[in-house]
Amino acid sequence: MPRTFTPLSFSPPCSLKAVLMGKPQDNTVDLSGIPLTLKDLERIASYLQHSSEHIDTVELCFTELTDEMLLQLLPALCVLPHLTTLSLNGNRLTKAILRDLTETLKDPKKFPSVTWIDLGNNVDIFSLPQPFLVSLKRRCPKQGNLPTILEFGEGQVSDLESQDDRAESQEDLRVDEGEKTGAGTTDSTGSQQTDRTVEAGALPGSEQGAATPQT
Repeated sequence: MPRTFTPLSFSPPCSLKAVLMGKPQDNTVDLSGIPLTLKDLERIASYLQHSSEHIDTVELCFTELTDEMLLQLLPALCVLPHLTTLSLNGNRLTKAILRDLTETLKDPKKFPSVTWIDLGNNVDIFSLPQPFLVSLKRRCPKQGNLPTILEFGEGQVSDLESQDDRAESQEDLRVDEGEKTGAGTTDSTGSQQTDRTVEAGALPGSEQGAATPQT
């Protein structure tokens, strides 16, 4: 008897209405593959707000998300207390959105638990600012690899980690020396000032992208 082959069938993505019903499955809000419009964002933001205690992953891959749309969702996303993973790959985001994301990450109260933001396969995001990466690393100091876009090679990420570690080590040394010598400067009012510490978003070379991916 001849064999018969059943063609493989692929399930279409769930509808937005189906995803936004009930509690998130496995603590994940998966909207991947659902084309979103500006009108949908208000419903999504409301759902994130009401389900915030049950969300640790948000998947927004290939949803036709633009900079404007992400900015509209950002206030709801950044206050999720248990969010660890935010997937934004395969959309229409541009490097302009990195400034808003970096500024948001500078506030430790926003995205308090996030350890990974995937921005790969977007319009022109080929590297990530160093302050962006450093802010993420400070949220997950025990994680071995810096969160970054998937296109980065392991060597490039390791180089960035080494730069960050050297900067932190130099700053710790300066602080220790200042404590030992009691060194400080006196301003015009006669008050003593100690050396300023390097902020997370102001490490040397922070104006340049972290690395350039291999094409």
